[in-house]
Amino acid sequence: IPAAALSLPDAEQLERILKRGQPVSVKLTLTPKQIGMTESGNVIAEVPGSDPAAGLVVVACHLDSWDLGTGAFDDGAGCGIVTAAAKRIMDAGKPRRTIRILWAGAEEVGVFGGKAYFDAHKGERHALASESDFGADRIWRVDFNLPESAKAVGDRVAAALAPLGIGRGRDPAGGGADVAALVASGVAGIDLQQDGTRYFDLHHTPDDTLDKVDPVQLRQNVAAWTAMLAVVANAPEEIGPTR
Repeated sequence: IPAAALSLPDAEQLERILKRGQPVSVKLTLTPKQIGMTESGNVIAEVPGSDPAAGLVVVACHLDSWDLGTGAFDDGAGCGIVTAAAKRIMDAGKPRRTIRILWAGAEEVGVFGGKAYFDAHKGERHALASESDFGADRIWRVDFNLPESAKAVGDRVAAALAPLGIGRGRDPAGGGADVAALVASGVAGIDLQQDGTRYFDLHHTPDDTLDKVDPVQLRQNVAAWTAMLAVVANAPEEIGPTR
């Protein structure tokens, strides 16, 4: 079914024109078509841990983007952030828990990559799941969904993030679209909440390009994810199911 939506910059421009009080006409050219089922895929990599029994720490993003832009904010930046953080942990030595990087495919058209990952790997022991999928601007809050046995882990993560200007939230972590099924199944989660002030001006529009990524804020994201992974992947505590 054909559908259309105005991006925020276009909508605000239209609003400015309308305020002039003159008649305005808008032409929409819609080009949707059914192309049938096609094949996508997930890309998975791991930083091997020293204790397989301690469970996996999954960090996720999604590979696909809307056709209007290059997908730098949504979600190329997220893939760069989680991968760079995992690489830093690997460079520092072998962590206790294996860190699994999930670059999910076909998120925009129905979270098919995340669902496929869950179906294929739900039988494995996952200690924690987290996702970066809200642009590249600074992280300002951390939310947790941890079992009582891992309360100290959350406290240490919050303490490690505080010097980066990140406060502790009160909302339960949901994990993001591609790991939501894991968190819903009882896997612990941590959300590193990014500043979304610019996000909806850019995502799903032709403006979603690399020049919109602020290198300083991007580095703060990588630092935050690295700090979180350093604590979680090496925590001696059991990080079991949340229920």
